[in-house]
Amino acid sequence: MPVRRSRGALAATAATLALTMTPAALAAVPPAQSPATVDATLDAAAYEGLIAGRYVVLLAGDQTGDGFVASGSVRAVRELITSTGGTIVSNLARQIGVLVVKDGTGATAAALRTSTAVSEVGQDWQFRGMRGGSSAPEPSADPAEPLQWDMQQIRTEQAHQVQAGRRVVDVGILDSGIDGRHVEFLLDGGGSNVDCARGRDFVGVGGPGVGNPDPCTDNQFHGTHVAGTVAAQANGVGIVGVAPNVTLVPVKVCDTSGYCYVSSVVKGITYAGDIELDVINMSFYVDDNEFQESTEFKCTSDPTQRAFRQAVERAVQYARGQGVLPVAALGNSDQDLAHPVDDNGQPVSNECEVVPAETQGVVGVSSLGRQSEKARYSNYGTGPNDVSAPGGNGTTGDCRRTILSTGPANTYICIQGTSMASPHAAGVAALIESQFGRLGSDGDIKLSPTFVESKLQATTIDIGLKGYDECFGNGRIDALRAVTDRTGRVYDGSAPFCPEYQE
Repeated sequence: MPVRRSRGALAATAATLALTMTPAALAAVPPAQSPATVDATLDAAAYEGLIAGRYVVLLAGDQTGDGFVASGSVRAVRELITSTGGTIVSNLARQIGVLVVKDGTGATAAALRTSTAVSEVGQDWQFRGMRGGSSAPEPSADPAEPLQWDMQQIRTEQAHQVQAGRRVVDVGILDSGIDGRHVEFLLDGGGSNVDCARGRDFVGVGGPGVGNPDPCTDNQFHGTHVAGTVAAQANGVGIVGVAPNVTLVPVKVCDTSGYCYVSSVVKGITYAGDIELDVINMSFYVDDNEFQESTEFKCTSDPTQRAFRQAVERAVQYARGQGVLPVAALGNSDQDLAHPVDDNGQPVSNECEVVPAETQGVVGVSSLGRQSEKARYSNYGTGPNDVSAPGGNGTTGDCRRTILSTGPANTYICIQGTSMASPHAAGVAALIESQFGRLGSDGDIKLSPTFVESKLQATTIDIGLKGYDECFGNGRIDALRAVTDRTGRVYDGSAPFCPEYQE
């Protein structure tokens, strides 16, 4: 039985604090007391109408690293769709054997389910960005660079003396977009380290989501916050990211309400493979197509959920085959993902998973507080938990315990969640790419995702129980050890043990 979480509508919010250009002035400005709220929710009737009649169709065949090999006639499937009044919204057959289809007459989905060239048909779904504990916190502005305890914890300043990233290393931010005009992303010689030209919007183009089509305009604030953690510039203003010298590519898959539809996300992951990004960060998990409802676990016994999961699995496999390392947040429900339970404390079958964090080929990241303690909200579990990273363990707006990063319109906000932990790991992966990758004749960095993933895990600092454990995975990521290739095990006995050890 899936775990159902009713969390209410996710309203996009933005800090009201105006940016002052000097760090001293920034530090002197008190936090905003009541951040302005931009109401971006959709009423139930409109929302349900937007998603009606859209399906994800998985073709029968085999996924390879170079693309999809169909076992049936793709042409026959296309003709079947057309003959029943359907239209193909997005064609990813060549890469991952997936079609996104609009059923105009109500007969298309039923007809496709009878075709031997089709393996699964599922209704389009949406995701929710992951912030805070089990509910979305309001962000609060407090632009003080010394409050970056997260960067101190993983030793980014020391790592930057060795490697601060290379512009040819591309990190895709699959999220709500990035405010590419934020001062933290501006280069000294002009321009930005956010590549708007290669950015894409997969929300409004042929999709049901609502948002600005410009990938360098954030639909809310989530993507800009994540992007700042990865690569805010070391430009003497505000904060510095984990890998300030890499290039960010905004891949917009989440709309103004924080929903990220399956079609948008599958297209986003596939696009990352098409343009051969080096790392992608995914700070979201799958929600339902019921207004303001969320089922955290997606189960293979449910045909629609199975179709969705297989589409994501194919996209991830394709992207990795093109050199992409996917990194994702584990989730904020304090669940042991190896032994999940429902709201009544009853066990959930292990055929149910959090997607994309538990998708094979994705690096799953759990969240730490300032003392390297497991964040109270963070999911964990033997198997899904690969590494742990700072994500905050306090209250919104308290930058001493949550994560300070960029917000739209030259603001800074302090929030927490595994959404904030994941980009720290993605940033360290980008440093590994920069340090050990080989520049190919095509101008692209060459380094296998398997190598980067292995190095990310092997250079962690062991905390909690010695060796791999359920709460911290392989340990706390460490930027300095990663760029200096220190793979010998080091144990930090000062980090608090995980309370879940006693359960």
